[in-house]
Amino acid sequence: MTWFFVRHGQSIYNLENKFTGWHDSSLSELGKKQALETAKKLSKYDIDVIYSSALSRSKETAEIIIRNHPRSTKDIISDQLLNERNYGNWSGKNKEEVKNEIGEDNFLKVRRGWDTPPENGESLEDTANRVKQWVDELKKLHSKNKNILIVSHGNTIRAISVILGINTKENIHEFELQTGEIFIVER
Repeated sequence: MTWFFVRHGQSIYNLENKFTGWHDSSLSELGKKQALETAKKLSKYDIDVIYSSALSRSKETAEIIIRNHPRSTKDIISDQLLNERNYGNWSGKNKEEVKNEIGEDNFLKVRRGWDTPPENGESLEDTANRVKQWVDELKKLHSKNKNILIVSHGNTIRAISVILGINTKENIHEFELQTGEIFIVER
């Protein structure tokens, strides 16, 4: 089984340097172009199944990929378990302002660490615990010869990479995906 993880294209909140989390921000014009470029990069692969988070930026990215991918299923399975990490009180706030307010060390501990959540939000560990149920179900549902596209969010994909043993909670702060980036996992 090959899993093609795609971080959604740039959203309006990404453009404005805001924490998005569970806020539902649409794609920016650049984000739409990134999704189109991602479709081109994926065009050499057959895509058998497509999953997306329930948030607009991921669904829009998946829809653009489908429209521009000649060898793809046309159905998207949307699942809230694939939603981005919940940033709680940080959602909608400018990242630089939050960093200036709490200091860089605390900011990085929460933003890129494993087990420290923002106030009223999820740690990356919480996100992994939420999405593990989806990963376990995916492994049961699909045969080894399937190509599966998963359009989701940076932190969700980071959490899945720990679940799959690709990264560890100790090194996860080093793993970063840009908007529109593809991360391929063979299982």
